[in-house]
Amino acid sequence: MSVLIGATGYYLDQSETGNLGSIGSLGRDMAVMSYDYTRSLESAGAIPIMLPVLEDKKRIETLLDRLDGLLLTGGSDVSPLLYGERPKANLGKLSTERDSFELALLDCALRRDMPVFCICRGLQMLNVALGGSLYQDLVTDLGAEHFHSHKQFRKWQATHTVQIDKDSKLYQMSGVEQLGVNSYHHQAIKALGEHLKVSALSEDHIIEAVESTYHRFVVAVQWHPEMMSEKDKLQQSLFDRFVSYVRTQGLTS
Repeated sequence: MSVLIGATGYYLDQSETGNLGSIGSLGRDMAVMSYDYTRSLESAGAIPIMLPVLEDKKRIETLLDRLDGLLLTGGSDVSPLLYGERPKANLGKLSTERDSFELALLDCALRRDMPVFCICRGLQMLNVALGGSLYQDLVTDLGAEHFHSHKQFRKWQATHTVQIDKDSKLYQMSGVEQLGVNSYHHQAIKALGEHLKVSALSEDHIIEAVESTYHRFVVAVQWHPEMMSEKDKLQQSLFDRFVSYVRTQGLTS
């Protein structure tokens, strides 16, 4: 049976398109997504469906009726206004349109107990949606020793390791207690959201993965396994196990 996984897309407004080598033409808003996500899902046996930002939130229920699982992808910073903080100096680019859509999307998906896998920004959005907060910039908030945005490396290269809790779904997905990961984030979880538990930590004790203790399958990681999956079978296994769960459990419930 075909498994349809909806994957959130990036929202680019007209100021970001049609100039400086960006895609599209001037004056157009765009929905885009990296092929790394679609390749990883397709390799796992799923059919990926890119989800653009919907302005009419009432259509989200109809959208989820047609999907079997949900992937929240990476992207811009989550607005600190959503967790009651004022923006700080080193806050990155925001996408309030995407924030609003993904909050509504998560609300519907979690109420349905739909299987959800979240990556990087996706982890942060999940945490905020469940009442948690974020470090707006790790270096500003915690110091230079917590720099995690290692963009000097190739996308598939591990820059640090994470320690995985053996009593977690992430351990079931990867089969290992320690995993080398890439690192492209400058934000991270500060206060943990409701019903979430930590399933992996970095060497400097930054939260690198969480999962829900309340839902059947809600797993989130801070790194980008989709960038590593073509060269690292353990990273691809995260998508394989997610899709396998959707196929064997999600579709029959």
